[in-house]
Amino acid sequence: MNSLIITTILLIVAGLITGSILFWTLCLGIGPTPTSRKVRSAIRDILPNNVSGHIMELGAGWGHLIPTLREKYPDKKIEVWERSPIPAIYTQFVYGIEVKRKDFFEADFSNAKLIVCYLFPDAMKRIETEIMPELPKGCWVVTHTFSLSGSKPVQVIKARDLYKTPVYLYQVH
Repeated sequence: MNSLIITTILLIVAGLITGSILFWTLCLGIGPTPTSRKVRSAIRDILPNNVSGHIMELGAGWGHLIPTLREKYPDKKIEVWERSPIPAIYTQFVYGIEVKRKDFFEADFSNAKLIVCYLFPDAMKRIETEIMPELPKGCWVVTHTFSLSGSKPVQVIKARDLYKTPVYLYQVH
């Protein structure tokens, strides 16, 4: 009898977690998609050395880029944004980092020196039209898979994965 209760509780919890992820995927237009190890390696290679201030990861999902950012910038505070509650809780617990569960389009970018994001094309268009104009001169932006279509990257490298995933580095002028 106890194993039946435990199994039922586990199934209910699994259903609630799955339902939450599905709900937020539909609300946001994309699910929390991890960045592969090979793409993280390419990001590590393209990250600028001289970041003098505020680092923000927009749409952190499961937090896979946090170790890469911490490795490159061990003395910097990293501001992490993720609205989907299950990935946000996971990221906060696993990486011991505060996760802002708000819409990053409402964030204050006035002190940003590096923005990192892996977002879907419609969100990238919004980044370009709504956030890029707010960024201070000299701020770096790193994206992968999807580019900022109206901006010219400073550098593009291809990950050593099956898809040769592009990683883009931009700088605000």
